Amino acid sequence: MQSKKQLITLFFFFLFASAMTQDTLTIQKCWLCKNNRHTVATPYTYGWKHETPYLILSGGLLMSGMVSYFANPIEPYTIAGLDTISRSDVIPFDRGATYYWDPGSGRASDILLAGSVMAPLLFLTTKSTRQDFGWIILMAGEVMSINYGLNTTVKNITNRPRPYVYNPDAPLDERTGPGSLASFYSGHSSTAAAMSFFMATVLTQYHPDMKTGWKITVWAVAAAYPAVTGYLRVASGQHYPTDVIVGYAAGALTGWLVPFLHKKKNKKDRFSYAPTTIYGHAGVYLSYKF
Repeated sequence: MQSKKQLITLFFFFLFASAMTQDTLTIQKCWLCKNNRHTVATPYTYGWKHETPYLILSGGLLMSGMVSYFANPIEPYTIAGLDTISRSDVIPFDRGATYYWDPGSGRASDILLAGSVMAPLLFLTTKSTRQDFGWIILMAGEVMSINYGLNTTVKNITNRPRPYVYNPDAPLDERTGPGSLASFYSGHSSTAAAMSFFMATVLTQYHPDMKTGWKITVWAVAAAYPAVTGYLRVASGQHYPTDVIVGYAAGALTGWLVPFLHKKKNKKDRFSYAPTTIYGHAGVYLSYKF
């Protein structure tokens, strides 16, 4: 069910992006920047030709996740099968999570997940990002597709039992349900991290002269949001600490990397040289930024 909801969300992301794309403009006034002035042009290279490899990559990973989900031959534990497993099968670092079962924490993490998916709408609140909103949403869709594809593929390869499978306090229909073998790694944590870091990266790259207080706030929220989401996933009995740690790392990397790859490259600044001396010998220092 969760996978179907994510796929529907991705569809509307791309549909909305295609309707909102437009040329970028340089905006001079900005409440986020020092002296309330935004003096830097769009930091990314946009255009359908430029987007083609990213769309192919994200679409391929999305397809990989869907195929792995529907082709997974592993069946959940039966009631009789639950008697064959033990908490001692879980590594000590994660074993404590098998004692947790809190549906309230699970619902709270669902709310945070939904909030992270809707977060790109905040780019409508600043003039500089509003001009490129369609392209930004398209990037966000790529982030979500890559994150979903990687996460779902790994889940259906590892088939790790969730912590509540080992917990007799959890309902039997949950312990033997279709999502009971989808623990590694946490999709909630990876999605929250991907979108949080995407938001922070895009916002700060659009505003390189952002006021220090705002910059600290943006990155603090970006780091804390998926951490809280991960904590709730463990508290609910849905995931182990290692699930949320890996999910956090994978999502954060995806959320940062996609905007980084879109960033404009200033060819003049990529190559530099300067005279130097090494142990008394004259030479030339060469530097090339990839």
